[in-house]
Amino acid sequence: MNESRRSVVRRAVTPDNAGRPLATPLSHSVMYHYESASQLQAVHDGELEGFDYARDGHPNSTVLAEKLTWMEGAQAGVMTASGMAALSASFLAVLRGGDSTAAASQLYGRSLKLVNQELPRLGFPARTFDASNPDTFAEAITPGTRIVLTEIVSNPMLRVTHFEALVEATQRVGALLLVDNSITTPHLFNPLAHGADLVMHSVTKMLSGHSDLNLGYLGANDAELLASIGDLVATMGFNASPHNCWLAERGLHTFDLRLRQAQNNAGQLARFLEAHPLVSKVHYPGLESHADHELAQRMLPQGTGTIVSFVLRGDWRHADAFIEAGANIPYGPTLGDVSTIVIMPANSSHRKLPREQRLALGIEDNLVRVSLGIEDFEIIEADFSEALEATRRVV
Repeated sequence: MNESRRSVVRRAVTPDNAGRPLATPLSHSVMYHYESASQLQAVHDGELEGFDYARDGHPNSTVLAEKLTWMEGAQAGVMTASGMAALSASFLAVLRGGDSTAAASQLYGRSLKLVNQELPRLGFPARTFDASNPDTFAEAITPGTRIVLTEIVSNPMLRVTHFEALVEATQRVGALLLVDNSITTPHLFNPLAHGADLVMHSVTKMLSGHSDLNLGYLGANDAELLASIGDLVATMGFNASPHNCWLAERGLHTFDLRLRQAQNNAGQLARFLEAHPLVSKVHYPGLESHADHELAQRMLPQGTGTIVSFVLRGDWRHADAFIEAGANIPYGPTLGDVSTIVIMPANSSHRKLPREQRLALGIEDNLVRVSLGIEDFEIIEADFSEALEATRRVV
């Protein structure tokens, strides 16, 4: 470099290194410098591997997407800014004028709002079906349906989708089947291997596992479909940040260990709550009392996840007393953290739904959803026992 033209604002060249970093380097750079326009053109033409502008892709999103794609058994994958960005990108890239959608009636609250309010506002009407009742599929999934959305285990009622029947109903009309696999995770179910067209994750949840980032993922076996979605992600600015991808990859390293411990805690808590006199209902597919227990045993032999929902005897005041007394248990609208977390879906994840619609789905005012963490179960049991006892004092 000409010393007379040296300036601290000119970027330094990364030092050569014969070794390779063990940890994935974090690349915050928005742009990538090339020696010539023709070299960059070769990247655009696919003749050279490389990145241009971070909205179109960057090393950290590529590393993470490749890992998740392998876990899901997909051919291709793309990262997005959040799980809802992944859902939105899927619909917006696929839908054309005159298309309609279909979705399970029990989904994460924002997913329901997207399908039942936002997409119809843009001209894409929606129909809903009960994913645990195949008799409802034909009426909702018709020749005009372009894309169908479901969860394997629903949030927060933990009903199990009759997946084989849903695949048949979707393929019969030529629609695409999109599965939110955030609760079941790739360890418990691989939707693409069972007939789905697209699989998405809120990586914010169990995969990253530390409640410190927003991130989404989409995977498919149709590379052309995924490329069109990826192009829309870049065009509409749904792209994922390098830092969040870096954090998620680090969290992913302990995913199997965290899932195993949290799922074990979920089973123990479900049995504890089912036997407790202050609890009227427990929703957990691993219990024989659950309506979908036999289906869950067949579909999910590795387990049914880390979520337990239950209804306290009484009304919303009893649930509020439980939350207040359980001061050691964080109350927050997420799941999959290393810590056990509780929410009341009626005033959190599903607060945007009209009360009549919530109740029709079984989401009572005093329903509590628990996302189990990796603490020793003795600690969780003590916290829950103490909080449950507090509900006795509600007049």
